[in-house]
Amino acid sequence: MEGLLRVLAKKALATELSDIPTDVIEIAKLGITDFFGVAYAGTDMPVAQNVRAYLDTIGMRQGPAVLLGRHERADMIAASLFNATAGHALDFDDVSWATIGHPSVVVAPCAIACGQALQADGAAVLRAYILGVELMHQIARWTMPQLSERGWHTTPANGVFGTATVAALLLGLNEEQFTNALAIAATRAFGVRANFGSQTKALHAGLCAQSGIECALLAQHGITGRDNAIEALDGYAQCLADPIDAENVKVDFCEFWDLRETGLVIKQYPCCSGTHPTLDVWDDFLNEHPLSADDIDSIYSGVSLLGPRELSCHHPINCVQAKFSLEYAIAARLIHGEVGITTFTDEKVLDPRIQAFMKKVDMRIDPELEKLGFIGTAPIRMRITLTNGETIALSNDLAMGNPEKPLTPAKFEKKFMNCVVPGAGTEKAQAWWTTLQTLETACVEAIASLGAHS
Repeated sequence: MEGLLRVLAKKALATELSDIPTDVIEIAKLGITDFFGVAYAGTDMPVAQNVRAYLDTIGMRQGPAVLLGRHERADMIAASLFNATAGHALDFDDVSWATIGHPSVVVAPCAIACGQALQADGAAVLRAYILGVELMHQIARWTMPQLSERGWHTTPANGVFGTATVAALLLGLNEEQFTNALAIAATRAFGVRANFGSQTKALHAGLCAQSGIECALLAQHGITGRDNAIEALDGYAQCLADPIDAENVKVDFCEFWDLRETGLVIKQYPCCSGTHPTLDVWDDFLNEHPLSADDIDSIYSGVSLLGPRELSCHHPINCVQAKFSLEYAIAARLIHGEVGITTFTDEKVLDPRIQAFMKKVDMRIDPELEKLGFIGTAPIRMRITLTNGETIALSNDLAMGNPEKPLTPAKFEKKFMNCVVPGAGTEKAQAWWTTLQTLETACVEAIASLGAHS
């Protein structure tokens, strides 16, 4: 019996862009475009700069792949490491509930960097991205939510299969090599959620992008693996989630399109998605009923089971920790008036008003939401007690930016331009936007120029 990884490799190799539904292609372009914008804005973040310094110490090789936000090019491995880390640095990148993780931030940088290095056109880059996301989500359907419940950061733990798929397709690997690349990826899966609130969380994306390319290159050069490395005794599924029976699992890769059926969540706020339903309902309320910090005695914030696992920084003292703090999100919207890229600075986090108000916020698992199980959509039940004794109840089950509540095209374009124009200027931002929005027809030269300043 063929192992599951060989089955997946065969299906990927047999699927051309023309076989992929048009609506799936449109969602894919949304994900790639969103990644490009948030990665460009994230290149100045400390974690991205630290990765860039690391590349200098190991002697970064020159190559045709662009380092976003910089006047430099490098080989595809270095570019993927840097660009993916930058893409996750702001925690502004898209989310999929298939993994309760971030698919585009690992798959898209591989597709762009490999595309630039290997002189691929936009259609090849787009096909590789779609099949990379769909393959990692097929594996997620076999292993979620157990994998996440056990503390793995699903973005690299599932994502390494997506990045290996991208590299395998763009490198032109055959069935045997592709299967081996996926088997190597099963060994390279990693990422513990304990590192949320530190720079390592963003680095997970960079290491995943780098690792996927390395898996494909190692397979191309003859390294072998087991085609049943997912389902075998002591395989990926057993070690990271629960054992699976290969004869009884459903293999619907390239039949069930996760990008269509589950979709992508496009973030409005540059912080953990676990805060977003809260920020939406809190923002709406404050716009209608302005309050000051002195008006509020306490805030009960009831969350679902995943809340304490993701939003683990209850007393943040820097901007990285603040991205994983519901207390900071609530305080920042009240005191600073908005939650955007400029909200997450050490200075704003350490504002005495913020530090004092966060003590008024009590985040705990809500009994009603606990019954929903280990879900990722982060529903919220708030109860605000005012100093005059009045209480206000707020609730929200889903943030804007979800497929059911999508951002308007105008808001999406505004997000992209807000991320890119400050560093690149309007002319380049508009040119890159146009290429990304028409990726299926983009020529080799247009892909090569994505993010390039010269």
